[in-house]
Amino acid sequence: METQIFKWPEHLPWIHPSDQRCLPEGQNQLLYFWSVNCPHCEELTEHILHSVNQLGVHLTCVHVPYTEEEKLIDVVSMYAEEKKMTAPIVLDQDYEIVTNYKIQGLPSFCLINEEGQLIDRKMGDTGWGKMLKKIEKHS
Repeated sequence: METQIFKWPEHLPWIHPSDQRCLPEGQNQLLYFWSVNCPHCEELTEHILHSVNQLGVHLTCVHVPYTEEEKLIDVVSMYAEEKKMTAPIVLDQDYEIVTNYKIQGLPSFCLINEEGQLIDRKMGDTGWGKMLKKIEKHS
């Protein structure tokens, strides 16, 4: 896996922001790429939220809009509230984070180490199971 240093685009809107630049020492970060209108994301979200709380990995949800309407912070906020998503959510309005991590479909997952380097990237329903195993190995 290539080495990438993770940098947040400063201008993107956030829901439930936290200081992403200062992760607790020794803690990895999971990026969960999802969209409001992604049926596979809808099925996985609750399971992901439950799993990461038990595994001690820092979750950041990266919302990837399918439509112009999904770029509206209110649309994503309402969905997040319905799904009880309390993790930080960044709205990747212009697909900058998606492009940086070479995300090709949703849902997708990237595991980032405490130095900001990409450990692994997985995609889809089956990718979540593989990512869980990787998180367990690295936690």
